[in-house]
Amino acid sequence: MKKQKKNTVSFMNWIKVISINILVVFTLIIVFELLSGLGRVLIGKDFRLPLTALIGKNLNHPAHPCNEMRTDVLLSHAPNISESCYVKQGFSQGEYVIYNFRDLKKPVILTLGGSTTSGFYQSLSDGDTYPKELANLAQNEYFVLNGGVGGYTSLQELLKFMRDGPRIKNLELVISLNGINEVSNYHGNNYIREKNFPFLTDIQVEMNENQYWVDQRISKVRLYIPNLYSIFSYLVVGKSGKNNRDFPSINQRHLGNMLPINVINAAERWEKNVKRLNALVELEGSRYMLFLQPTLGLKGPQSNPLNNSNDAELFNKMNPEYLNEIRDLYKQLKFRCSKLQFCIDISDEVKPTGNVYSDPRHHNSEGNRILAKIIYDYLMKLN
Repeated sequence: MKKQKKNTVSFMNWIKVISINILVVFTLIIVFELLSGLGRVLIGKDFRLPLTALIGKNLNHPAHPCNEMRTDVLLSHAPNISESCYVKQGFSQGEYVIYNFRDLKKPVILTLGGSTTSGFYQSLSDGDTYPKELANLAQNEYFVLNGGVGGYTSLQELLKFMRDGPRIKNLELVISLNGINEVSNYHGNNYIREKNFPFLTDIQVEMNENQYWVDQRISKVRLYIPNLYSIFSYLVVGKSGKNNRDFPSINQRHLGNMLPINVINAAERWEKNVKRLNALVELEGSRYMLFLQPTLGLKGPQSNPLNNSNDAELFNKMNPEYLNEIRDLYKQLKFRCSKLQFCIDISDEVKPTGNVYSDPRHHNSEGNRILAKIIYDYLMKLN
């Protein structure tokens, strides 16, 4: 009996010791998290609060069920969609969005593009994306299938259609809305992409070069202890150079006198991608329509917003370096688009007449309604 009582006391002591140690560990983590946050404040950055409880309401957060990305070996990244992702007047099916305005017997329009097209991003225009508006306008003529994904360029559009296009029944039209994501360094340093990897992203280059997997999903550690995570990333990851993805060694190794290397700049990459996509769409017996995306800051109407308006405020805050970059890019894209029969330049449309932009790169609900109507009118000219 005494032995049993002794064992019970010993067990309780162990539980007590373990509990105290767990409490100490959690206390230390909280202390280090607070100190890390204080360190961020001292160097002029914001103090980050744990966002796990707010993610469901924060439509902008990258860990939101509709926003989180996963690594894809072909496309570089793809939506990591869960059942918790709510799509306004529609639903997700894999990497695609289907809207309530649909008739499965109608000919299919596949929309491709970046964040403006994406049906998953609900924050940019309160879920009123241009494909949703287009699906509503065209519901008597077409069934709209939205394949847009945030961050996609003409390259991902090409590869995605190469993978999925032949599987889509009754496909009549493929619509691309792109241009803005073709800026030189969007998916990696341009001086490397021009010569070595014009049709790979920096993520893909990093994985191939270092032979490891880059997990692009949001770390749970980052959500619970964001300040500590940021300090760790800066001290360990940032200084190792992995975040910079410069890869100077690759530049030296792959450029040699033995290989005839073409320099392929950003605008030429775009043209090669869309021409190839057009050829693939035609192979499927469908038609390709490419719309050059309107964006704030381009020379002409997009740089003349209504005075004292929301659009004017956004324009006045634009980075001059970015303005020069996007203007130079679109000068080349507009010229190349004019030579392509399947390309329609609407970059001067959806003008900043007061309140049509959510930010310099994305339209709001009203802007997307105008954009959808413009594209719909072009579709009706085909009939």
